[in-house]
This record gives sequence, structure tokens and C-alpha cells, in this order.
Amino acid sequence: MDRLIPSGESVLAELGIEQATLKIITPKWKRTQYRAVINWLTKYKPQPDSPILEQLRGCLEALHHLCAVDAWEKAANLIRRGVPVTTSTVPLNSYEDIYLEEALHNQLGDFGYYREQIDLCGKLIGKVNNEVDDICLNSVGLAHRALGNYQKAIECHQQQLASAPDPQSQEIALTNLGNIYGSLGQYQVAMNLYQQALAISTTISNQKGQGKLLGNLGVLQRLQGDYDQAIEYHRQQLEIVHNIGDRKGIANALENLGIVYYFLKEYQKAAENMQGSLSIARELGNKRDEASTLGSLGNVYFALQNHSLARDLYRQQLELSREIGYLEGEKAALGNLGVVCNSTGQYEIAIQYYERGLAIARKIGDRQGESYALSNLGNTYSCLAQYEMAIEYHKQSLGIAAGIGDKWAAAAAIHNLSDAYRLLKQFDLAALLGMRSLYIFACIQSPEMETAMMTLSKIALEIGIEEYAEIIEEQLQVIKQEEGGEQAVVGLRQLLFET
Repeated sequence: MDRLIPSGESVLAELGIEQATLKIITPKWKRTQYRAVINWLTKYKPQPDSPILEQLRGCLEALHHLCAVDAWEKAANLIRRGVPVTTSTVPLNSYEDIYLEEALHNQLGDFGYYREQIDLCGKLIGKVNNEVDDICLNSVGLAHRALGNYQKAIECHQQQLASAPDPQSQEIALTNLGNIYGSLGQYQVAMNLYQQALAISTTISNQKGQGKLLGNLGVLQRLQGDYDQAIEYHRQQLEIVHNIGDRKGIANALENLGIVYYFLKEYQKAAENMQGSLSIARELGNKRDEASTLGSLGNVYFALQNHSLARDLYRQQLELSREIGYLEGEKAALGNLGVVCNSTGQYEIAIQYYERGLAIARKIGDRQGESYALSNLGNTYSCLAQYEMAIEYHKQSLGIAAGIGDKWAAAAAIHNLSDAYRLLKQFDLAALLGMRSLYIFACIQSPEMETAMMTLSKIALEIGIEEYAEIIEEQLQVIKQEEGGEQAVVGLRQLLFET
């Protein structure tokens, strides 16, 4: 494996930096910057078990010094190189050690160092050429999306699309925009963007891109509750990636199918598909995907009420994520473990898991993750009958969700507030919020409409049908005054009174 790891001297040679000619560089301050580049690339030797960011530090510092002397092409070349990183047990070079083959700008995102990704890639935009701009706009947009900065992410990918140097770059930009609008619950916009991207990938015969986009379309259908159409898309995805021998794509398609079967409560099929995905991830040495699939498989066994096996899978997800420095995976695993503890009445332990997940979300600036963690904390405090505390957490969750434009998370937070106020026997406010959550879920065609209706039914039982109907009618009249409200009210009446 050692032959795969480039020396600092070889990196300098590729960048066209020679120690022998250092003395002729003028002025002195510029020579000092180049000396720093050489030192960071040749003398910085992090320990193998040091944190991932420390292992990337040599290249990151060298990049800063190159930017300080406007050596933009050299900086662009360096950011497109992979940096060998290791964990305490396994070197990650080759596909068993996936991260050497990833470019540095991707590695920063893979390991969750989004602020560093934005800082470094942002400096290079507009400095070299369209190709470098495309790479950097893509990286900055992906980082902003991961941090929940959706508007900034949209701006980056729109700029990426406008200046794309080739059709494949246009396809990538359209896909990225579709991903953002999907996260925002704007499924029709996302669908249109994916279809545009799919048309391009078909025209240029990019079968790998076609597979990914069919997978994305399947996810959108699942999010809207159209599971049959989702399965059809994922089967098409699986057929394409199988034909081109894309093992990573096959793993993704199998996991996507498994998730759909999970929502259909066909747990045996879900487990079979996820086990297939997990086997491929392990075969490829792709620990990040392995961690993600362990979490999905844990969800299946949790639904089967096999809490012991689910907890074991979530712990494996947590350990593996920590091993490779995958902060998003660690955050997800902590949330999953919190859910298991919450369901088994271990509320105080659940709170500890949620708080640790919340700390990671805040550390990496993941606003969406922060919103979800706050929501989980609120629900746990409701289980402890600490309703005022629950309401405070749900309000914080709602504030973040509304701020980043995440309609699903906002509707979920409003629903949770509705339920908390119901438990406090503040039924008027509970019904008002319940209707608002149902309205938003209906607008984005979320299956969670059923959950909102169940909560409203509980309120009706508490206060009686006549008073309930009066409150609901008042809210329907409020909604009717909003843009598109008349049509929405027709649909809501059908949901509330005809089903």
C-alpha cells in the first residue's frame, strides 16, 4: 500500500515548486509563504491515529499559503489531489482505503468539515478557469446544503449551472438543485430538475448518472407516499447499475428498495435488500456507506420490535462512523440510539444521546440536524410529562426549520407543539396548530397527514365533536384566505370529514 502514498516532495514537484529556487523568489514575504508551503508538505507528520482534520492539516495550510501569494493554479491543483488519511486501525488508501482516491475538496465534505470546504473552495472561484469554478461551486453548494444553508446552496448550483463547461456538469448542477428542493419538500420542482438532468444523462449516454437520477426520482416518490412508483424507479436504477457493473450504484439501489419496503412494512424484503447493500459496502471497503446501511437495517429491526438487535446495529453504526471521522454518521447513530432508548422508557439515557447528537449538529453547523435533534428532545420531554420543556424545544426546532425553509420539519414541529398543548389540555391552541400542520403536510403531499389527523381526532374526543367542528371551521376559513387556499380547503374538508 505504501506505493500509493505520495511524498511531500513528489507533491511539490507536481506543483512546480522547487526548494533549490526558493532563494530567488522575491519579495521576501512571498518567499516566506512558499517556504511555509514546502514545510507543511514535507515536514508535517501527523500521528496515524490523530483526528482526520489534523491529518489533512498539512495540505490545508499549504493551500492557505498558496492563496496568500495568488498562486491560484497551484492551489487548484492541490485541492484536486487526494490526501492519505488513516484511522487508528485501518489505512484508507485504494477502495479499501477510499479517501486517498477522493480529491481534497471532496474529502472535506466526506468527513463533515463543511466550513473548511466552503472557505478553501470559495477562495478559488473566479480565479483559474471554468473547470475549476465548476468543481468549487459544486463543493461549496454541497457544503451549504449539508449545513442547511439552502438558499446559499441554490445560488451556488444555479451559478454552477449557468457557467457549466460541459453537459455532464449541467447534469450535476441540475441534480444538486433537485436534491435541495427535495430537502425543502418542494417535490414537483425537484422532480422537474431531475427530469431535466435525466434527459441530459440519456443524451450523453451517462448510464451511471441515469442510475443515480432514477434513484433520486424513486426517493421523491417514496417521500410522497407513492411506493409502487418508487419501487419501479429503483428497479430501473438497479437494472442500469447492474448492467454497467457499478457496485456502489447496486448497493445504493438495494438500500433504496429496502427503505421503500420498510415503509410498506414488508420487513423481510427490506432486510434482504439492505443486507445485500451492506455486503457490497463491506466488499468495497466503503465504510461510510456501510455505516449508513447499518442505520437503515437497524430501523427495520426496530420496527420489528427487536430492540436488542436494532441497538446493536446502531452501535456498530456509531463505532464505524467514529472510526472514519464521519460526523454525520455519528450524529445519525446517536439519534437512532436515542429513539431506541425512548421507546423502551429509558428517557434520561435517550436525552443524553440526543444532546450529544445535537452538539455534533451544532459543531458542524448542520441546521437541519439541529432541528431534528431538538424535536427528538421535545418528544422525550413530553414522555416525561415535562410539557413546558417539550414546547420550548419544539419552538426552537420550528424556528430553525422555518428559517432554512424545510417545510416537512416545520410541519412536524408544529404537529409536535399541537400534541404537547393537547397534553396540557389547551385544546383550542392544540387544534389550531394541528390544522396548520395538516395543511402543510397536505401541501407537500407527505404521508404524515395521517399522523396529524390522528392527533386532531384525539382532540375531538377530548372536547366533543361540536366544539371541535367549530374550531376546525374557523381554521379552514383562515386557510381559505391564503394563496391557493380555496383549493386547499376542499382537500382538507375531504380529509377531515369524508374519510
